[in-house]
Amino acid sequence: MDTAQPPMLPAGSLPAGPSETSRRRNLVTLKLLFIAALVLLLQLPLGLINSLRQERSNNRAEANARIAARGGNEGRSEVSAYNPAAAAVEGYRMVERALKHSMLVLTLVFAAFFLFETLVGLRLHAVHYGLVGAAMCLFYLALLALGEVLEPGPAYILAAIASSLLIVGYSASILRSWARATSIAALLTAEYGVLYIVLRMENFALLAGTTALFVVLAALMYFTRNVDWFAHESGKAVRA
Repeated sequence: MDTAQPPMLPAGSLPAGPSETSRRRNLVTLKLLFIAALVLLLQLPLGLINSLRQERSNNRAEANARIAARGGNEGRSEVSAYNPAAAAVEGYRMVERALKHSMLVLTLVFAAFFLFETLVGLRLHAVHYGLVGAAMCLFYLALLALGEVLEPGPAYILAAIASSLLIVGYSASILRSWARATSIAALLTAEYGVLYIVLRMENFALLAGTTALFVVLAALMYFTRNVDWFAHESGKAVRA
């Protein structure tokens, strides 16, 4: 009787089972769904920031109304002098308009980290995305706080720098490369720069925003033009 055993295949050459193939197929979809859910979840703290902005704006308006109602020489001298409360009105408007673009800003930043996962083969945890999103939310809070004591331009620049430093420093660790963190820094610089232009150009805000979206979509198409999305089904490495 022939008792020969069938040849043993190396452990690494075993074909992936249906469950493993299904897991790999759904990995990208689940990560994209998570990013979309996180963007929506971060609207809650941003909504609180907007409520705080509205509250402080109303308080400032009431204070200005009381000063204007005093009348007389004293009241005229106080109104004519530099008044931080009056100067903060433009800052409140900038925060309000910036919050309207928050979903797009968050999506672009998260998309950059997702592309690093796809193109380089990194694995980022949900906590990593959450902390980056928290740093993005702090930009709007810093813009609100600085806008009460500074002109809108310097307040925006300082808030953007503070938020970007947090994200870039953290990116150098989770992306395991300062070169990749530099790419994130370039993205944040371009993003905050375009957003500032959109906020300051009220008459051409829609045109500037639409142009920026075309540029972003073109860049996304370019960098993912050679990505083999079906490689996730077979477990092959993604070709950049």
